[in-house]
Amino acid sequence: MEKGLRQRLLLPLIGIIAAGVAHASPPSEKLVCTTAPRSAWMPEAKIREAFGEKNYALVKFKVSRGHCYEFYAVHRDGSIVEAYFHPLSGEMMRFNRVSASASVPAYESRNVAQPVAQP
Repeated sequence: MEKGLRQRLLLPLIGIIAAGVAHASPPSEKLVCTTAPRSAWMPEAKIREAFGEKNYALVKFKVSRGHCYEFYAVHRDGSIVEAYFHPLSGEMMRFNRVSASASVPAYESRNVAQPVAQP
């Protein structure tokens, strides 16, 4: 399937599912990564590589309100992923996955690292 067509078909799907994934974490669990200036952050290209963008059919990248690098992606196996990375260290802070396969858990969520203590 051509890439443009695949993106047009998957974009509405990822929007609907990502909205559901975003509600999986209550607002009280807001993840704050850093208060460091953006000039100190890891370049976008490097964090995309750390995330493993090449393993995904579609990736949406943004900076979260808590100043984390945030990814919403559709894996090549059809599962939907939401991942947060620390912009200074590149460490994965949170990972949520909704599986499209019956052979793996329907939903996986883990807080990988503890948020950085804020002064």
